[in-house]
Parts: sequence; C-alpha cells; structure tokens
Amino acid sequence: MQEEKKAAASEQGKSRRRRRRRKNRQGAAPGAAPLQAAPERGVPETAAAPAEQAETAGPAGEQADASEKNVSAAPEEQKNMPEGAAPEASAPDGKMPGAAPEKDAPAQESGGQESAAPAGDAQAEPSGAGLPAEGNGALHPAVPQEEAGDQPSAPEAPQAAESAGETGEPCPAEEAPECAAAPEETAEAAAAPETPAPAGSEETEPSEQDRSAPEAPAPAEAAPGEEAPESGGPEGAAPQLPEDGEAEEERSEEEEERSEEEEKRLSDMTRTVQLSIEQIMAQVGEEEPAAPEETEQSDGETPEEEGGETVRALQKGLSGIAKWLLLVLFFVLVIAGFGVAWLYGNATPDMVPSIEVTFDGQTVEPTAYKWKVPVIGNVFKRTYADTLSSTPTALAETVDQASPDFEVSPAGYRDELTVTDSAGETVYEGDTKGFSDFLFTSNGEYTAKLVVYSDASKVPGDTSVTGSETWQFTFTVSVQPTIQLSAAYAEQGGAVAVRVGETLDGQPPVLTASLENPGFFRSGTGWICYIPIPWNAAAGTQELAVQAGGYTETFELEIRAAEWEYNDYYADSQLTAPYIGEDDLPASVEKLLESSEDAVAWANGNFVQPFLNSLDVELAFGTTEYVGRSYSERSRNTGAGGRTATNVVLNTVSGEPLIAPASGTVVLAQDLGGDLGYTVVIDHGAGVKSLFFNLREVSVEKGDELKQGQVIAECGRTTVAEMRIGMVPIDPVQVWRGQCDAFKYY
Repeated sequence: MQEEKKAAASEQGKSRRRRRRRKNRQGAAPGAAPLQAAPERGVPETAAAPAEQAETAGPAGEQADASEKNVSAAPEEQKNMPEGAAPEASAPDGKMPGAAPEKDAPAQESGGQESAAPAGDAQAEPSGAGLPAEGNGALHPAVPQEEAGDQPSAPEAPQAAESAGETGEPCPAEEAPECAAAPEETAEAAAAPETPAPAGSEETEPSEQDRSAPEAPAPAEAAPGEEAPESGGPEGAAPQLPEDGEAEEERSEEEEERSEEEEKRLSDMTRTVQLSIEQIMAQVGEEEPAAPEETEQSDGETPEEEGGETVRALQKGLSGIAKWLLLVLFFVLVIAGFGVAWLYGNATPDMVPSIEVTFDGQTVEPTAYKWKVPVIGNVFKRTYADTLSSTPTALAETVDQASPDFEVSPAGYRDELTVTDSAGETVYEGDTKGFSDFLFTSNGEYTAKLVVYSDASKVPGDTSVTGSETWQFTFTVSVQPTIQLSAAYAEQGGAVAVRVGETLDGQPPVLTASLENPGFFRSGTGWICYIPIPWNAAAGTQELAVQAGGYTETFELEIRAAEWEYNDYYADSQLTAPYIGEDDLPASVEKLLESSEDAVAWANGNFVQPFLNSLDVELAFGTTEYVGRSYSERSRNTGAGGRTATNVVLNTVSGEPLIAPASGTVVLAQDLGGDLGYTVVIDHGAGVKSLFFNLREVSVEKGDELKQGQVIAECGRTTVAEMRIGMVPIDPVQVWRGQCDAFKYY
C-alpha cells in the first residue's frame, strides 16, 4: 500500500513539473536565444561584438538574477562539502570542474574588449564565467545558506559538479545520480562540430585577471535576450542545442521546481515506509493499527482517508477472525455430532434395569415401561418405552392368604401400589412395604397396579437410568383360614381345642358338634375353641364341623373311655362329704358360667397345682359312689343309685394357703353357705373357669386381677376344687399336671 502511495505521489510530481515546463516555454519570448552550449575542449571561444551582445542582451538585472540562480548552487555545494570528499571533481589547477584547460584553450582575443565593455554589459554576462568559486558566494549574498544544507549528502556534490562542467550546466542535487550515469551523453554534447574562428579575429592573450581567475562552468540557463556568440556563425542566429542539452535543461528545471518541502516530505515518507516494514515484520502477519510515524500525510492523502484505511483493515481482520471462528465451530459441531451419535448407539436396552416382581409367590410380568438411558450425562438421554399389554394380566393361582406377600427385587426402588376390588373401590393405596400389614376382608376378584420408579441420583455428577416400569394384574382372593384340631382323640373328662386362623370377613367361626362347647373366642390373630369331653361321653368317634370365612372343614374326634373308679358302701353315712354335684350349683353361679373373658389368661404360664402341699385326694374326679349294691353288680359295675364326682375332694390342712392355678379375674368371692361355704370363682378366659368351695377364709374380691401363684384364700380341713369349660366340668388334676394338651393351644 505504501509503494502504491509513493508511485502515485511521484506521478503527481512529474505531472506538475511537466505543466510548469510547458508554462515556462509558452511564457518565454519568441526571440529568446537557447542555452549556450559548452565550448569544446581545446577550441577557443570567439568573442562577440559588444554591439551584438547589447542587441540580444536583456536587462542587466534579469540576467544577473538568472545567473545567480543557476550558478550559486554549485559553489554552495562545494562550500558545504566535507574536506577531501570530492578530489576528482576539481581540476589540478584549482579551476572549477567542467572548465577547459588553459593549455588546450588559448586566451580569447576579445577578452580585453569584453573587459572594456560598459558596466551594464559586464553585469549582463553570466556571473559564473571566469569568477573564482569563493567569489560566487560573496557576489550573491541573497542566496540563503540553508539551500546547501537541504541538498542531498555531500558526496553527490562533486559528481554533480563534474557533470555540470561537461555539459555546460549544473546538475541538480536530487538528480546527481542521473547526471553521473550519463557521461556519454554529455561527451557527445561537448563533441559538437567545431566552428572555425573568423579570419579577422586574432587570438588574444588572456588578461592577468583572467589568468588568475579559474574558469567556472557555463551558466545553466541564459537570461532572456542574451545571445550566446558562436565563432563562424551568422550574426543574431541562435545555435541549436543537441537533444542531450534539452534533457539537461529539463533536469535543471526539475531541480529548480523541487522545493525544500518536497524533499522533506520524501525523506519523511521513506522513513515512514521503513518503520512500517519493520512493524509488519515484527507482527508476523498480524494486522495492527499504523505506527505513530505513519500519521504524517503523503501527497494527496487526508486524515479521513487514512482513518478509513485503518477502519477497513480492522474490519477485514475482524471478519477473518470471525470466519476462522465459524470454521472452528463448524468442525467442533461435526466432531461433537459424531461423538453424540456414537454414544447414542451405545445406549442399548441392556442398560435398562431388570426388575422382578412377585405376588403371593407368583412372578408378575410387566405391562409397560419407560426408561431413559444416559447418553451425555444427565443432559441428553435415550428413551426406551413400550406398552406390552393394554389389559391387566391374570394370575393363574388363587391367593389363599389374607395377607399375601408383595416383593420387588432388587430393593431400593420407589414404588406405588393401588389395589381395587371388583366394584372399583380402592381397598389399598400406598407402597409394597405398607402392604405387608394389610389384610383382605373378603374373598373375591381384585386388581393391582404397581409402578416402580428409578429416580435421578442426588449425588452431583452421578448419572443413572431414570424412568418407570408398570405391572398391572388381576387376582382372586380365596382365603381359607387355617383350622386345626389339637388332638385326634381325647379321653372322657378331658378336652380338645380347635384353632382357626384369621378369617376375611372377621366373623368368628362356628363349631357344629354333639359335644357341648362355649364356642370360639378371639385369640391373637385367630380364634380358639375348647371342647370339654364329659366324664360320661359315649366312647367312639365324634364329628366336628368348623365353618370359617365361607369355608367348612370337618374333623373326626375319637373319644376314649377312661378307667373311672367306684366305691361301694353299706350305708349312706359312709359317703364322702361335702359332696357337690354337677347340678348342685346355685343359679347365681351357673349364670357366671355362661359368659367368659375372651383373652386366654394362662397363655404365659399355663396351669399349676393350687396347693402348696402334696395332694391328698379323698374323692377323685369321675369316681362313683354306690350304697347297697349286690356282688354281681359290683363285679360288672352296674346298678343304680350311685353318684359320680365331677370335681375333686381334697383333704387339706386347716389354714393352708390356696393360690391361683393360672392368671385370671375373680368373678365370685363370697360365702354361699351349706356345703359350698366360702366360694371363689376365677375366670381364665375362653370359657375356662376354676371353682373352689368350702374355704375357711377368702382374701380376694370380685373383680380382682390375679396372677398365677397369687394367694386367694385359706383352706379348711376339706377343700373342693372344680374346673369347667363352659358348663361342662373336666378333671382339674390333669390340667394342673399338664396332662391336657388342649390348653397348650391358645
């Protein structure tokens, strides 16, 4: 860009110089004489007549000025040159370069006439002819000394002077190389055809002044109207300069036209270009704003234009950077796209969680799922979703438990469970963990919907598969409660127990049998019923039918005959007393036997013997006493009139403590009078009661809660102990000794 500016400035300068030359030529007088050619070496110059010089010469002042302009440059250059800088440019004899040697050019004969010319004519002659170099400066004080300093460097001055001596006109300082480069053209100009001197002219010896004064180069440009005399030429005819002389004239004019400001500007422009090149090389291709030295304006440039160039360069640089960034972004996006596609392809269904669900031991198949597999962290995921079945699947097996198990494997997932009945009513809503405590209340068909969720990890930066999977199925609840008979057989005077598990409807089971029983009582999560076997129950098989939760189960119970004892007396006075038969209880006591507590109080410790001393049985349970039976009846154990004990008569020590055989509640503690005496009735729950008669003293009251082993009364000499299940008495001794297995079920 800087080279283009320099070329444009150079073209503009040349154009201006051509216009000035044309203007000068057009303004010159038509009769003006051309520049005088330098005399050829060895050829003397012929002196012109003063009259001819006077006719052609212009005003003296104009000639002097012209001579001063043309001649003053060379002496000033020589004056400013360093010592010894241009020895070749000066002649050995001290004459100015370009002057013909004295030995080759004899003195002009007309020298004396010229010296005798009028003062005005002498002033009209070129000021540089025959004057010493030192005198030129003195003759022209108006020439500023700064011109010599503004010229190019000192070494160029001798070369310019030499060229001027050869061609007859001074060489401009800025065009010194051009002048030095064309010595041949100058020689040709100097070697013009010699014109013989006129016959009448005589060679005149130069005056002492002329000998002493070194010859100066011919003036570069004659003053207007001045003739350059030429020997042998016609009077008033101007000699024609050769083409080389015209070139020298143009160079002289260019030297005059070149001003101090142009030279300074060229120097500044050169320095600016050098600085710009150094900055460009330092920046290695990066476009930077122009250096401060570039702010100086070249020819034809304005600050606005240079600022616009800087803005355009900056815009171009920014545009290139933007394009580069867009290209980089494009390649990054392409590479990222391939990477995402590869990761997307690797997110296969194998990464989906494998969850297994079982209900009541049966594996349930999922009906739908929607999982999101990570592709790029938690930002971009691949979704796998499908609906496997639009209708709920049906389980093949019937659910036979009131509280079936629901398991999700592996654990750790969040789940939601909803169970509805055949009418669409929701019977359970929650999660599988809470379902473990749920009990179905009735049999029937139900629908369950389970949704298992895999939530996003709460750990920062942790990626995991998220989504859900759904199981929807129907099942039939047909819960058959567990019904258990404590023993397949029982002896007379004993008891059996029927244990029934939880029923869906919550209603107590119903026992259908020929044996009298108090029915079922609530016990834990199920039901319990104790069936007493009377002492006189018919031996054989009894059928028991249990109805629970819509189901009926039948059992067969074998009753075995016990080996009861019997006693024969001759008189009634020998009968055991006191005797309390099955039907001897007052109505108030029988009423207490009709109801009972539900809780089984002996569940923690069962039963123990209520007497601290060893048992002294006077009349055992089931013993029949006869009075006056014959020998044959006694041998066959037949006959009538006997009485059978339904309790136990014990011989005790008066004041002996009586303790509670098992935990329970006191329902009666009072003196009933007669053979009953002080009576205590303890309700142990589930229809089982303990009765104690003929006590000496009672230490408890109705409503007291008793613990096993707690003292309840003091015994007399005889104590009657009885145990009943409902209204039926059983052998208490078997119970106290743990020989009745029925009471082990509760």
